[in-house]
Amino acid sequence: MLQRLRDQTQSTGFKIIVAVLVFALAFFGFGAFNVFAPGDPAVASVNGEDITQGELLTEAEREKRLLLAEGGESANLDPLEMQSRALQRLINRTLLEQIIADLDLTAAPSRVNAAVVADPGFQIDGQFNRDLYRRGLSSMGFTPKEYMAALSKQMSSDQLQRAVADSVFVTDWETRLFVRLMAQKRDLAWLPFTVSHFGEGVAVDADEVETYYHEHQAELMTEETVDAAYVELAWDQLLDDPSIEISEADLKREHEADKAAAEADEQRRSSHILLRTGDERTEAEAIALLEDIGARIAAGASFAELAETYSEDPGSAQLGGDLGAVGRGIFDPDFEAALWALEVGQLSPPVKSAFGYHLIRLDGIETVEFPAFSEQRATIQERLQRAAAEELFTERMRELDSLAFENNDSLVALAEAFGLEVQQVEGVSRSAGDAVFSDADIREAVFAADVLLDGNNTAALEYGANRAVVARVNEHHAPVLKALDEVRQEIEALLVERAALVALAEAHEAALARVRGGDSVAAVADEHGLVWETLEAATRTDSRPPPGVLEAAFALSRPQDGVKSVGSAALGSGGKAIVTVTRVVDGDVSTLADSEMDGLRQLFVALSETLDYEALYQDYLADADISRRMLQSD
Repeated sequence: MLQRLRDQTQSTGFKIIVAVLVFALAFFGFGAFNVFAPGDPAVASVNGEDITQGELLTEAEREKRLLLAEGGESANLDPLEMQSRALQRLINRTLLEQIIADLDLTAAPSRVNAAVVADPGFQIDGQFNRDLYRRGLSSMGFTPKEYMAALSKQMSSDQLQRAVADSVFVTDWETRLFVRLMAQKRDLAWLPFTVSHFGEGVAVDADEVETYYHEHQAELMTEETVDAAYVELAWDQLLDDPSIEISEADLKREHEADKAAAEADEQRRSSHILLRTGDERTEAEAIALLEDIGARIAAGASFAELAETYSEDPGSAQLGGDLGAVGRGIFDPDFEAALWALEVGQLSPPVKSAFGYHLIRLDGIETVEFPAFSEQRATIQERLQRAAAEELFTERMRELDSLAFENNDSLVALAEAFGLEVQQVEGVSRSAGDAVFSDADIREAVFAADVLLDGNNTAALEYGANRAVVARVNEHHAPVLKALDEVRQEIEALLVERAALVALAEAHEAALARVRGGDSVAAVADEHGLVWETLEAATRTDSRPPPGVLEAAFALSRPQDGVKSVGSAALGSGGKAIVTVTRVVDGDVSTLADSEMDGLRQLFVALSETLDYEALYQDYLADADISRRMLQSD
């Protein structure tokens, strides 16, 4: 354990902690749980379990929504990159779910439901809000059933993490060794070889510059750009369109539909006793035992006490079998059908589900008190107005596309027909642009041959959420070779840097060999006009030396018999350094305050848990049969 830990703590800022975060994010995001048609092609397979194209597209769409929410319209939405990230998450997640299934870990429905209700993201003034919940799921691309399944899997993952964490045992002597390692101090020195130093005095003559200019003309061209015009149609421009008519009858009808949906979404409080079947218990034995338990409850025995004694659902047994209040679509279908057939206080006969056999009691029904029409009228009006505008947008986008084709040499007809403004943007390149041209698809469209060379309008392009753009090129600026005088200083600086890097590498290699051979460090520095930097009692988190130097210093072996340890480090901008360590002082437990000792002990435990968890995953990964096919952009 300590050797693994030593290997993981040789860098500034504790690389292992970064690895923990990356590992957690890679494996515990929500996944796609849609069931696709049998013909959906597989894009990857994990131990024979296929990941389909449909699942990948769903996950990639969620990736897109997250990026748009975090970065707005400037977010990088490269389709292949999003699909690649999404596929890796699905592969990681699938393998993790297989590990969880192999270890027979499940999250009790009562815990899943309680987690949803307690989520602050679904609350208003501290109370769970069903409308906010549904809107939140919709924005993430989930149905309630999919979300509950995803959350259940995530909570099962948490169980796995806790199981690994609970198995970690850290002794006092290991903790002391860890403290000695982490609180270690080192006396170190470094000799920096910088590009700026070795570039001093380097002369570049005019012939070299001209030669480079003629041999690298492709690198010295101006960037191809266009000056473009566009019109933009957005759904919210249509909110007050006279064609949208919402009557009082429409509003009342929508209110009645909302009320009916709310009533249908009532929640039921229930308790159950679960008996699993298998090698140790047959189905007939489970049924007989549940019938006996049911008879005892009917005779006055406590359901909660019997659930604590007999139920094999670890999540609810300790709660007396209580499953809390849930709506439809959460439980196993057979369990749900039996629960919804009960009257309050009634016991079911033994019910078979995918988990075993249940004895179910309906404890109560929570109905929804739906607001009156007068309270909801404004909200419904706004919702119907928006829905109508979005529907009208789809129709207007088709009209916009058709008109853009019919009048393909100008945007004026489109602007007049839809009351839009023709807007101008200059200097749009294939890689960047302002306004709507920050979108890669729109840039690609204006650089298409029929638009760029033939002068046509683009098609109506969907941009963001319910927005459409038609663009055209006003002027095309083809790449041209920059004048020599314009790039002369740039070339000179590049040639100086190249020469400096060559001299730097040669000097560093020779100096490193001399220091390792025992030559005077002062003489080595003087030969190149350099100066050693020294630092005593540096810690692993010291901010004074360059990060590469600190990392190299703590990676070096402990100096022996007065002979310094010597190594090398990379500096920024192509620089290098020789690094020496002359003294190592281990951390002294006795000098640490109790709070410091507790903090280091907690860090050691956390790192040990992470290493054990990662080792478990890596063991499964090493034995996994994973295949994938090449992704293609749309």
